[in-house]
Amino acid sequence: MKKIVITGANGFVGSSLVNRLKLDNYVVSGLVRKNCNTDLIKDKKCIHIVDYNNSEQLKKILKDTDILIHAAALTRSRHWSDFQRVNIDLTEKLVDICNNLSIKHFIFISSQAVTGPAIDKNHKKKESEQPDPVTRYGKSKLEAENIIMKKAEIPWTIVRSVSVFGPGDKDFLKLFKLVKNHFVILNGFKHKYYNLIYIEEMVNLIKKTINNKRTFNEIFHLANPRIITNKELVKKIGRVINSKVVIIKIPELILSPIAIIFEFTSKLIKCRFPILNKEKVKDFKENYWIVDSSKSQELLNYEMSNEFENFLSITYQWYKNMRWL
Repeated sequence: MKKIVITGANGFVGSSLVNRLKLDNYVVSGLVRKNCNTDLIKDKKCIHIVDYNNSEQLKKILKDTDILIHAAALTRSRHWSDFQRVNIDLTEKLVDICNNLSIKHFIFISSQAVTGPAIDKNHKKKESEQPDPVTRYGKSKLEAENIIMKKAEIPWTIVRSVSVFGPGDKDFLKLFKLVKNHFVILNGFKHKYYNLIYIEEMVNLIKKTINNKRTFNEIFHLANPRIITNKELVKKIGRVINSKVVIIKIPELILSPIAIIFEFTSKLIKCRFPILNKEKVKDFKENYWIVDSSKSQELLNYEMSNEFENFLSITYQWYKNMRWL
């Protein structure tokens, strides 16, 4: 029976991996920082409180582990030093530790932010293309990937996920709330094109990489190949929750001033760095966040579902049942 350690187990993706792999009878340890919210983890017995700065503690936890899935990450911050510490330095520390233990496979949960946007909807970004991150988050994840490729002495797999939705996710929850309230603001007057992936399909794909020699030392895009526009997504959510929605489009040039105000206000009142910030504006201004995911589907022998609206409906029902919406 394989022993798997998952970092960032309190997060949306990390907790989903913990829950699924426990059901599949793996011996799972989910690592979380002290005082983190672990509501999404069903079996609390598999939770391990960890200080990622404590190398000796990490060595003890990882001893006799077969697989490490590194999902812990920082997605937004005011300072590059935070990305350096969490996304880059921690990855390097884990690689160094794994090189001296009996771990058989290092799986790194990366991001489409590393790949960068495509030039148009007819040219999906491939894993073989030069990475072109536009944000500090993407650049930090790219540096982490490079460390793995250069320093790892054990088999590794890097999976770059597009935006993930499903039960437990709080990012798409914000969009569901806007649709429920009948008004959604979209930036720019051009269509924005995206690939998305449902959390269950993402977990299925990651599970298929575990100790799979075909995936050793490879990079994969995890995405449903279906391309959807921002307007189309809003309309589909509206149908799922039976809410008529008015879409208001605003010029992109006002995003940066708004982000600056949000950043200044959050600093003034000492609250968490805002979701809409100058870095996120760089993401919002791109029109084609689309990738070619054929490599992962072919190599892992996995056919993606076309039940997109059903997945949105399942997500909505979960939000309602949990009284998030």
